[in-house]
Amino acid sequence: MIYDSTLKWDAIYDVIVVGFGGAGAGAARFAADQKAKVLLIDSAPEGQEGGNTRYAGGAFAWSDNFDDLRDYYKQTYYPFKYDPKALDTFVNNVLQMKEYSQKYFGIDAQYTGRRPQGEYPEYDHAATMRSQTMTAGMYNGGFWKLLRKKVYERLDQIDVWFSSPAEHLIQDPASKTILGVQIKRHGIVQNVAAKNGVVLSCGGFENNQDMVQTFLGQGSLAPIGTLYNKGKGIDLAVEAGARLWHMSNYDSHGFSLNEGKPREKFAYMINWQSLFNGSIFVAGDDGTRYYREDEEDRHGYKYNHGNWIMLPNQNHPHIVMDQKQYDQLANDSSDKAEQIKQLISYAVKADSIEELAEKISAPKLAEAVADFNFQVTETKRDMVLNRKIETMRAFGNGPYYAIAIRHNILHTHGGARRNEKCEVLDMENNVIPHLYEAGELGDIFATKYIGANSIADLLISGKIAGENAAWPKRKMAEVDVVTNASENPDLKSDAHATSADYEAGANQGIGISENGINDAPIVVRVTLDDNKIAKIETLQEKETPSLGGKAIPVLTKKMLSAQTTDVDAVSGASTTSAAFKEAVNEAIKNAKKQ
Repeated sequence: MIYDSTLKWDAIYDVIVVGFGGAGAGAARFAADQKAKVLLIDSAPEGQEGGNTRYAGGAFAWSDNFDDLRDYYKQTYYPFKYDPKALDTFVNNVLQMKEYSQKYFGIDAQYTGRRPQGEYPEYDHAATMRSQTMTAGMYNGGFWKLLRKKVYERLDQIDVWFSSPAEHLIQDPASKTILGVQIKRHGIVQNVAAKNGVVLSCGGFENNQDMVQTFLGQGSLAPIGTLYNKGKGIDLAVEAGARLWHMSNYDSHGFSLNEGKPREKFAYMINWQSLFNGSIFVAGDDGTRYYREDEEDRHGYKYNHGNWIMLPNQNHPHIVMDQKQYDQLANDSSDKAEQIKQLISYAVKADSIEELAEKISAPKLAEAVADFNFQVTETKRDMVLNRKIETMRAFGNGPYYAIAIRHNILHTHGGARRNEKCEVLDMENNVIPHLYEAGELGDIFATKYIGANSIADLLISGKIAGENAAWPKRKMAEVDVVTNASENPDLKSDAHATSADYEAGANQGIGISENGINDAPIVVRVTLDDNKIAKIETLQEKETPSLGGKAIPVLTKKMLSAQTTDVDAVSGASTTSAAFKEAVNEAIKNAKKQ
């Protein structure tokens, strides 16, 4: 969007960060630490922000040898081109990640022990990259909450707008400087100026089927992260004249159950060793095998004649097995047993292979089963995909089963090309003034994504982009702001951190608990009448609607009836129940202070 003199500004900040995921949280936090007044926006509603970081394990890369680590990355890039300065900056920062976690989070990072020989042990110096973590456990939301907390500790410097997607960047026609962002908030378009910089940290495009087909050449991929990454950062970058890079690069975790939903279950199915062990294989659209079932997942990259590539996905693949395999899985006792039992509950059953082939529209399935059996009993070697023969058992008697699955997608890496300062570059590789980028949108990974590197990148690029965006630039022309937050409620921050952010009258107290299922705290207001609980109001909660959301009204009724918070938790919502009790107890305590 080109700026002209008729445009009126509704608000002005030093820095605007577009996207409240891990990188955006870091960019806002570090910009605020440079004394910048920051606006942090996200298209998701409160409680669903966080991007893919919300679903990430939280492990980040670390090494102690610059030359070895750089050489390892260069091997994984080959034969793709890379930016030497950007790579060197990243490697230098990876070497400092232990100090980073201590300095900026007060946590001593611990070695995870995952992939001790590297994700690509075939390459030189693969073991030099080791993954670290700042949180206990993985894939439990702990890492995201850690980053989010640092934003909420700075709400005096950071305003947060949820459900507020960026519509356009506002750009000076002559200098190409990015002057601000046009934002749709509460259904109203707001023009917000940024004196020093705009940071694009709005993730990838895995939920935009047009972009997936155009840039990835894939027809059917199931997102396993956020549903809000729809490629808006690509549109904004193109609008500003940016050069794109790494548009074909993405990573995945093999297969997910296909229920036809926007997000699918079981993101790590290919790593369930007890699943692909026996008379079972993955069938493509025509019923033939195309996927080595026992190969360790490398974020979707599969061995292919000396290289590792992302296989073209099939449109309706299936897991196929016989009765013996079905019984084996039904009695599985591995750590994935519960999930495996859920998985096989979706199986389609048929008395013969021919009947099963017809049911799943796989005309060559009988041929594939015959070939599978021949290799097990005659050649005693998988001549098609080199699966370990000890994991293969010939198909026996029926009935037979098929489970519909989908190739999934974790996230994309394409976006605007950025330099080592996280400045966005135009088509001539010149810097677009005041425009920065952080996180998986346009990151430096050209191909063969390596685990723990997106987390390292969001920490590193978030800091670099935030600090550089906050750096005072030459003065903009006088900005005439139509309104400000004190005059227009639509411009006020959505984020609240303390009980002081909520109104409490006589005999009332505010209570907050951050220990619910969601990272948005549960906030309640309790009214006392002669030391009795007269009223319990829930001012904020973003718990799971089907569980915690239904539990809170039940608990409220119980507490008012019993005149105590010591009531039974609601079945299936123990975490929400405990957090709600905690908030009510705090509110009662604060009300008694009145």
